Parts: sequence; structure tokens; C-alpha cells
Amino acid sequence: MNRQALGTTDMAPSPLAPPRDASAATPPQRILVVEDERIVALDISARLKKLGYAVAGLATSGEAALDICRETPPSLVLMDIFLDSGMDGIEAARRIRELHDIPVVYITSHDDQLTLRRAAKTAPYGYVIKPVDERWLQSAIEVALYKHATEIDLKRSEDRFRRLFERMLNAFVLFEAICDGTGEVEDLRLLEVNPAFERVTGLPRGEVEGRRIREVFPGVEPFWIETLGQVAATRVSTRFENYLADLNQYFLVEAYSPGPGQVAAIIEDVTDLRRGEQLLRHRTFHDPLTDLPNRSLCLDRLHRAIERAKRRLNYVYALIFLDLDRFKLINDSLGHLAGDKVLCRVAALLRRHVRRLDTVARVGGDEFAILLEEIASPGDALRVARKIRDSLTEAMTIDGQKLYLSAGMGIVLGPADYERPEELLQNATIAMNHARRSGVGRIKVFDWVMREVAEHDMGVETGLRRSLEEKQFILYYQPIYSLSDRSLVGFEALVRRQRPDGGLDLPGEFIHIAEETGLIIPLGNLVMAEACAALGRWSMDMAASTKFSISVNLSGKQFSQPDLVKQTVKSLRDTGADPRRLRLEITESVLMDNPESALAKLRGLREMGITIGIDDFGTGYSSLSYLQRFPIDCLKVDRGFVSDMDDHGNRVIVKTVVNLAHSLGLEVVAEGIETPRQEALLKEFGCDFGQGFLFSRPLPHDKASAFLRSPAT
Repeated sequence: MNRQALGTTDMAPSPLAPPRDASAATPPQRILVVEDERIVALDISARLKKLGYAVAGLATSGEAALDICRETPPSLVLMDIFLDSGMDGIEAARRIRELHDIPVVYITSHDDQLTLRRAAKTAPYGYVIKPVDERWLQSAIEVALYKHATEIDLKRSEDRFRRLFERMLNAFVLFEAICDGTGEVEDLRLLEVNPAFERVTGLPRGEVEGRRIREVFPGVEPFWIETLGQVAATRVSTRFENYLADLNQYFLVEAYSPGPGQVAAIIEDVTDLRRGEQLLRHRTFHDPLTDLPNRSLCLDRLHRAIERAKRRLNYVYALIFLDLDRFKLINDSLGHLAGDKVLCRVAALLRRHVRRLDTVARVGGDEFAILLEEIASPGDALRVARKIRDSLTEAMTIDGQKLYLSAGMGIVLGPADYERPEELLQNATIAMNHARRSGVGRIKVFDWVMREVAEHDMGVETGLRRSLEEKQFILYYQPIYSLSDRSLVGFEALVRRQRPDGGLDLPGEFIHIAEETGLIIPLGNLVMAEACAALGRWSMDMAASTKFSISVNLSGKQFSQPDLVKQTVKSLRDTGADPRRLRLEITESVLMDNPESALAKLRGLREMGITIGIDDFGTGYSSLSYLQRFPIDCLKVDRGFVSDMDDHGNRVIVKTVVNLAHSLGLEVVAEGIETPRQEALLKEFGCDFGQGFLFSRPLPHDKASAFLRSPAT
């Protein structure tokens, strides 16, 4: 089941939740389990006890749950949404919240939208998906308990807040978030202001309450709405300082969320303290998060270095451009606040490795530039880069999580014939990109061949965009045979690009550029739609019992798209193709990038009847546990093993893969079969299917259609 459908996110157990210690004086939290399937209830009860909780009771109906909550209120209720007798779990949860203010976490194995919308109206504290996973169970309970405790504290402070409200010296505003159709905060409504607000802004309370902030302050910067809106959405407090153009004043704002969809802001007028030229200049030329020089100041320092090199023969400098590897994964898994902490730690680390006369700047999201001046030789730059690389590999603890970072680095050595600092920074970026292509944590020194490669890649990207617009991509189909009787069982769809001269470009000439630029997404959608269209046309000429399918490869970026299942459904419906005849192939590494999300997507695809294959098996992730965890139907043996089966080690690997797959009830496809000996060995090993030049090269659509209709097939 898709966890996103239930509003959950990938998370480790909350670092804010108190650790459970059996020897501690605090009694364990009491959990009431409401579940009408006794076996499931007993299983959950056992898991709760194992995790250190006390079970307050087992209820099989909503009425029984209400009675227990009234007589001996538990700390939290685990509520099955669907209960067979009497009121269902959603109604019981609503009453428990209204009558007893006890947090409720739903247990469910269903994801129909009507039920989820009903459940959402009860403001649950979380969801746990059946079958219950202990890690997720503990995470959901601890988050819910912490959230509920926080809400209780807020309620207790509400009365005190009301008494202080009218007497505050600083302005106070209570906002309500206004969201667009996608749920993003687009504006804020002023619900209530205090007398100090009138004094600071000169605006009467009666003229601002109930109006939108864009109406009250037409020149308000998007930063205000984005920052305050994030507090309302995430319930995470923040503190910031910003300029309000309508009043020509600077304000220091402390914001927190007193309730869902609301944000309260305490606003202090700090205009007099911020009028100095020094602070304004610092704000203009420094990154607000890391306090490092920003891109503008970095370019200014580079310009000065270029000018010094022209005047002084002995002046040597170097520029290091650094980009953190897989930083997006940190933001996605731990959150942007943790990501910001990582950037600050990296900034501090970089400062430690340079001298006072050098410049460390943040020039992008996770990109840093280091200008080394007055160095003795170019080798000094390489030594600094290696020290930085080694320091990044040391464990970094953020919010209780150990992180191991790496970065690709590009170096430009000066002096050289540069006129513009932008060109110097561009060449360092090009060298960094070459380093990242070479692997994790690599360092490359710029040379002009790299510039030529970058310009070539830019040309390829431009050509790809034009080819997509003009629909110059076509599919070829390579037959897949049953090795037992050489009967045709399907095709693998392979994309080709038509050149203006009539020739064809193979995937190796453009796929890597498509991956890097994100063009693989529209290209992948095009391949899926065309493959489904061909499948729909061919299926009409086949008996329903005929074993025939088309295999389509999914790239990592395509598989990571949240609407993958939706796009696949659309392609099948638009073409009338039978989903049972479609096989989607992904690599092992794609599965393991985000296992929980991958599991949900694969389940969604399997529920439609689509089969799932693992491409290039044996070349990626080393753990085999995912073969049992994920809904997989087929393994495809990588052509590298098949083509070199004269080597004893490769023969053993292929045979082992076939045996492993069959023991797990999976089918095996071998690709790259080119010789009769390879076919004979694969048949001897019991391999189910095969493809390769021995049987047929990939065929254009018309020849593939004729191939299907031929009597031999």
C-alpha cells in the first residue's frame, strides 16, 4: 500500500521521543488496541509489549473502545478503520477525540480515497499499515504521543497567552494559511492583531483583521508568505528577520503554529538596528544560511584574482568547485532542516581547511567554491582538495543520525588567460561534472577537452529536446524466445532516435544525457505509450491464452516519479493494451534507492496485472533479501555474464542465478545470446527465456508485426 496515500513519510524514530527503558521510574505508555480480528490484535499486542509499551486492553468494537476510554483512559488508541460490528473505527475515533482527547493512530490495509477522506476528517495522529512493521509501529506511536503532548502544552499556555496578548510591547499577529488547489500556501489571512501591531504599523486593527496579507501589504515579499506558510504547514517554529517594503521597516519575527493551518508571529521592529551600511552590505554579499560569501561576492573575488595575475608574474591561484553527492537524498529522508544543518557543518569544515586570505563561498544549493590565493604551486590545490575529501568521509551526526558525505570536486589552476570570472567558475563546474561521472568523491583538474565534451553534451541535449518536440524517436523490438522450444514469447522495446540524415542513434549515444538533464522522463513516457500502443494492436490478433508480452525498461528517474503508476494506467487505457502482457524492467539499484516507495509502486503495478522484471541482475545491489520482499516475477541475467560463459566463474554465476530464481518461483531471461554454445549452456542450466543476435536483432515495428504473423513464429 502506498504510504503517501496515508500521509506518512520515510522517517527514523523521532529523536524527540523519550527512549524506553524498562528500569526507568516512568511507567510505560498504555496503548489500547481496537481490532476485530483476534489473531491480528494478539500479534499487535505482542509487538507492543516487545517494544516496551503496556497494552491497556483489546477491544473488538467501537462501543467497547469508548467504554475503556471512559473508565481507564489509555495514552493512545490503535484503531482498525474497518470494524465488522456496530460503529466503524472512524466514527469511534471521532468520538474518542471529542470526548476524551486521546490520540488515535489508524491501522489499515485499505487505501480507497473515500475512506481516507473520512479518516482524515478525524485528524488522526498517524497510520500503521497491515501487515504491521515494528519499526513503523514504534515510529507512528512515538510521533503521535509527542505530538499530543505538544498540543496539551499549547492548550495550557493558551490562557496565559491571552492575558499577555493585550499587554505585549511587540506586535503580534495570528495568521490563517490560505492554500491553493495543490495544498501549497499561497497567502495568509490576518485573524487577530494586538494593540502593539497598530502602534508599530500605524494600521488600525479593524482595517486589517480578516484581510489577506497581500491586501494589507501589497508589496510583501514572497519570502514572508513562504516562511510563515511553512510554519503553518509543518508546525515547526522559526525565527527570521526581513524587510517589509510597504512600511520601509526591518522586522525580527518569531513564528510558531498554535493550531493546524495557523501561524502566530511576534514581530519586533529592528529598523534602527539594521540601517547601517555594514549589515546591509553583509546581507547583500553573504549566504543567509551558512554566512559564507555568496555567488556575487565569489565572482568579485575571482575578478580580483584574475586582475592580480595580470599584474604579478609570481601570483598563483586555484579555484575548487565542490558539489555534495546525493544531497537531495538527505533532504528527502531527514528533511530540509536537517539538510540545512548539513550545509552549515560542511561550510564550517571547508573554513577549517583554508587560510584567512582564501575565500569559501556557497554558490548554489549544495555547491561551494573555494578560491585559494597566493599558493606556492598547483599541487597545493590538489592537497587541499584531498584533505577536504578525506574530512567529508568522516561520520557527521545530524539530529541523531550518522551521515557519511562525499563530494565531486573540479579544480581550475591559475593563472590563465581568463577575462571573466564567470568563465573561470564555469570551467571549474565542468571539471566537477567530469569528476562526478567518474564516481563518488572524485577530483578532476580542468582541461580544455572537458570544455569540448560539455559543449558536445549541450548539443546532444538540444538535439534531444528537438527530437522530442518533433517525435523523432521510434521503437525497435527484439524477440524473446522460450529456450525449451524456441517459441516466441515476447519482445523487448528498445528506443532509437532518427537523425536528419536518415540514420539511427542507439541509446548509448543519448540516454546518459537524457538521464542527466531529466529528459528521460518525457522520453520514458513516450516509450511507454508507444510500447503499449504496439501491444494493444498485436494483442487483437492473438488468442487470450497466448503467452506474449512486451518488456519496457524504466530508468531510475522515471521510476522515482510519484505519478508512475498513474502514467502507466493512462498508457494502458489509451491504447487498450492488456496489462498482463506488459513487463516493466528496472535495475536492482533503483529498487534500493528508496525501498519503501519502490515497494508501494511495485505493489500498485502488480495489482493491475503488470509483471516486474529485474534488469542486469547480478551487477547492482549486493543484498538478495529484496527478492523476497518485493513483488518480482522475473530476473534478467546481464549480458556480460552470458557473453563470457567460456569463463568458469561466469558459468557458475549464471547457473546460480537460474537456480536461485527458480527456487523463489521466478522466471529467468538471458540477454545477449550470440552463439549456439551459449544457448546450449543456458538450456542445460534450465534458463526459461533468451534473446540476442543468435535469434534476431531488434526489429522496427513493421518487421516485428510481420515476424509475429509468420507461420514459423
